[in-house]
Amino acid sequence: MTENALRRLEIIAGHLNDTEYKEWRTLSPSQTLAVCTNREKKWNGYGYKDTFFRFDDRGTASLLGNRFEHFSSKEYHELRPWLEQTLRINLKTTCPAQPTMVEIHSPEVNHDFYDTIRPQGVIISFAEQDRLLHGHGISTIEIYKLRYGNFNRLPDAVIWPESHKQVEVIVKAAQKFNVGCIPYGGGSNYVDALECPVEKEKRMIVSLDMRQMNRILSLNNENMSVTVEAGAIAKDLEMELRKLGYSLGWNAESIEFSTVGGLAALRSSGLRRSMYGDFENSIINMKFVTPIGTIQQRGTSTSSPPIYSGPDITNLLLGSEGTLGVITELTFKLHYLAPFHRYVSLYFPSFHQGLLFLREVAQKKVVNNLSGARLIDEIGLQLVQGFNPTTPTITTVFKEVLKKYYLKKFKKLEIGKMCLAAILIDGYDLSKMEVYEKRILNVGENFGGVNAGYDLGERMFFMSKGLPYLRDFLLDYYAVSDYLDTSTSWSNIEELVTRVKETIVTTCRAQSVRPRPYIAVRVDHLYETGASLTFTYGFNCRNLADPLGTLRRVDQVALVEILKSNGSVSHYTTGIGKRKKESFIESLSEPAIEIMKNVKKTLDPTNIFCNQNLL
Repeated sequence: MTENALRRLEIIAGHLNDTEYKEWRTLSPSQTLAVCTNREKKWNGYGYKDTFFRFDDRGTASLLGNRFEHFSSKEYHELRPWLEQTLRINLKTTCPAQPTMVEIHSPEVNHDFYDTIRPQGVIISFAEQDRLLHGHGISTIEIYKLRYGNFNRLPDAVIWPESHKQVEVIVKAAQKFNVGCIPYGGGSNYVDALECPVEKEKRMIVSLDMRQMNRILSLNNENMSVTVEAGAIAKDLEMELRKLGYSLGWNAESIEFSTVGGLAALRSSGLRRSMYGDFENSIINMKFVTPIGTIQQRGTSTSSPPIYSGPDITNLLLGSEGTLGVITELTFKLHYLAPFHRYVSLYFPSFHQGLLFLREVAQKKVVNNLSGARLIDEIGLQLVQGFNPTTPTITTVFKEVLKKYYLKKFKKLEIGKMCLAAILIDGYDLSKMEVYEKRILNVGENFGGVNAGYDLGERMFFMSKGLPYLRDFLLDYYAVSDYLDTSTSWSNIEELVTRVKETIVTTCRAQSVRPRPYIAVRVDHLYETGASLTFTYGFNCRNLADPLGTLRRVDQVALVEILKSNGSVSHYTTGIGKRKKESFIESLSEPAIEIMKNVKKTLDPTNIFCNQNLL
């Protein structure tokens, strides 16, 4: 029997014995690990293959699949009319995506690097599909390129390390043989951070996919901490912890696609930060591989209380977005899982009064168990209402007419001007949930608020998960959309919102965008001193010669205006990346820029981590 035959029998025996045996191999161009690791995800769009919007023969929009309870497999009868009116889409005029990427360049191979890491049992692939899937994130511009264009440069190879030691070997070999590295988590980056640099970058570039490193290494019940490898998908980790009655306490918008290491590198946060605290405060320790060695704040003490003496090296590395090294291991503090949840939503006569309500909630701590809060303006409310799954009947239409009459006549709420606030409360005691809800509603009444019910609150929180699917769907109908996030003080919110909206409208008009663009703003996170905001904007691009150029221009001008209006360049959900690099530098003082450059030179003297984010 040949050696290959014996090898095949050994593999089959391993599968039959239900072991965790893995065949280490170098993949040929015809073998793609991505078929396994990304088999449920779209190659040219956001999210799951089985989850997407479509219009049926009657022109009714629906969200297919079963991923989102209460929202999947539902018909949204009000969505198409709103899209036709706002974005001027035409169901008869479509722009279908290309079936495959037109051209993918041949890989640049550094054979010395390859020969060094191959004996270590590292999986490496040069397959076109793997390289393509790891060469981008999920920004509108990147998805547009996948559907209608091309990328100038893709990673030359994809590597899947399975241990901290292997990451150290790869990084050392990359430094020795001058190979560029781009860390890759779940691929949910929104600021072009995963795209390969093009200018003056001729060397081999590899993507380090960390998702093989996904084990829970330890869980300490006494100290309420968990240590995990950085490639663990955040949702998978959260689900495992919930079985034990624990929670991480944060819930990023793309938690089902994000790794914990990627969230840390982005310095991300999520929905429930109001109750559980900011993301970086949940990290007790981490391992961080750099070209000059591994950084770990504490040796074996991975679950002790925070150290409040001297500079905190962990906070220096959080938010570095893969420019300084690779996170391989993290220790988080745990929270007991709150088993009860309640959504509260209120209409307000204006965005101004909605802001006053949220400021009151944030500054006076109206409820201790506040997990999340949202406030959407009058334009955004129209889209939220478009996601109404109720089938129109004579009865439902009559009720809607009565509702509008009641709101306007008796509550002084005018359709087209009123906004919507939503509050999420988590709790450990069901008997107290009604008390919290009444307290929220009483405060809302002081600012003209009217109870809008549970369903609207839940729908509003779902929007952040559903909008990326809607964005991709609208590309088929010549409509492009994007968003920008920022934060500012309470006293500055309304002026910033007005100026940014005016800037987007003016820029679109100068770029020959017709009709007027859709622009909505949403309050996402509350602080005593201010709040974070997300601007969502979109327009019809059918008659534009360069839709991407127009989108970039709007994006750049809006970012400039945000900074001029005393807003931050980003806030939690997106990061900096290449998209906001120039604005980020503009927001820093000269000493701060020099400090960051010196940190980069010290930790990565040969620029191995070459994705050119931040600086």
